[in-house]
Amino acid sequence: MHSVAVNLEAGQFLSGWRPEAGSLFLPALSESRTGDEVAVRVGIHGQAIRATVFGRVAAVRKVGRPAMPPGVEVVLDRASLPAAGFLALAARGEPVTFRERSPRFAVERILRVLHEAQESETTTLNVSEGGCAVRWQRQLPLVGDVVGVKLASGLFAPTARAVVCWNQPGGPLERSVGLRIVAEGRPLRAWKAFILDVERSGARAA
Repeated sequence: MHSVAVNLEAGQFLSGWRPEAGSLFLPALSESRTGDEVAVRVGIHGQAIRATVFGRVAAVRKVGRPAMPPGVEVVLDRASLPAAGFLALAARGEPVTFRERSPRFAVERILRVLHEAQESETTTLNVSEGGCAVRWQRQLPLVGDVVGVKLASGLFAPTARAVVCWNQPGGPLERSVGLRIVAEGRPLRAWKAFILDVERSGARAA
């Protein structure tokens, strides 16, 4: 998965955002290929809002012109569409009101995570149906890195695929990482069962 952070002018973002198609042109990643997965941290100049969006490259423009720079057309995944919509509102100078999200629970649970062929133990800070924040003991992964989250012990334990959407090297949440679950099938069902167990335990909503 490719990852990059970009700061766009408001007009640049709006000209590249196609809500009817769920796609966004980005003047970056022109070295990628059609079908590649990407994670992009997008900011709008003059606005505080930032958002990480995910998707697949639908087209690559390797050679550009002054009015059409090199870059990629990214078809965003469904979960990234609200974030792109928030960015569009900010780019137009309109107030941004965040929609209600799924419940997030402040709870410490031990998880096994796989990153760069290494398995390690970590503790959650909070969890939700869409992902979790965890303490991270080793070198911080990059935004866009893929992480496996093991949801049981044993050889055939389901492992949910997740993508790093932020990292925190210091501060109140020292060395922590935000993971967004992008699993399907059995691993996704296992993650939802994990969240349901947390909710039934009486964990405090964050």
